[in-house]
Amino acid sequence: MSVEPPKEHNTAIAWTIHVFTSLGIVAGFLGLLSVIDGSPRAALTWFMVAVIIDGLDGPMARHYDISQAIPHIDGNSLDLMIDYVCCVVGPALFLARFHMLPGHRGHVSLVGLVCIGLILVSSLYVMSSKGIMTSDHYFNGFPAMWNLVVTVMFVLQARAWVNVAVTLVLVAFSFIPLKFIHPIRVRDFRKVTIPILVVWLGAMLYITWIINGRTSQIGCERHCLNGSAELVQGLVWIGSVWIIGVCV
Repeated sequence: MSVEPPKEHNTAIAWTIHVFTSLGIVAGFLGLLSVIDGSPRAALTWFMVAVIIDGLDGPMARHYDISQAIPHIDGNSLDLMIDYVCCVVGPALFLARFHMLPGHRGHVSLVGLVCIGLILVSSLYVMSSKGIMTSDHYFNGFPAMWNLVVTVMFVLQARAWVNVAVTLVLVAFSFIPLKFIHPIRVRDFRKVTIPILVVWLGAMLYITWIINGRTSQIGCERHCLNGSAELVQGLVWIGSVWIIGVCV
């Protein structure tokens, strides 16, 4: 019976991956600055950069087993702190700043403030849950990926009350054990899901950059986007339906 040699742990590689993960908080901070500056396209672009970093660092960390190379750093805690800023606080501020919830003369209404409060508080419990992942690597309930939700709301120019309904449903799903797909770790349909995810994110990034600041505030009418943009919006719909469909 052969015994496998112990895996060598490269501390330099492990620190490089941790530093790469840490770039996510820089992207999140730049996204927050962009929201404050009134630039929705820059804000969502930086939040998208944070999503890409978050998607890449996990597989690298597991491949090199960096928890063994640097045991005194909890990579999961590091990841969750970054995620709360990039996936929760930033998107919540985005909803308020760009009038995506009910309000009057640029001010968020009580309903809007309740929605934002529910996003912030429910996400605390989601990210502190010890059972956030199932044994087959699905998320156990909605995983507080509000950055993606807000981006979809923005690129599809959803009405304020539609955004309220979506927010309330997803907050409820945060506490209901419905499986939500982790596109990288879940093996089911992965060969299809990853290409769809890439096209989906690319489509949202494209629409984000062609919708100007004025459109984002007053709402996009049917004629304000050209034919190619409407086609790309269709890709966003398809990607969203696929992600939800796999969960179901």
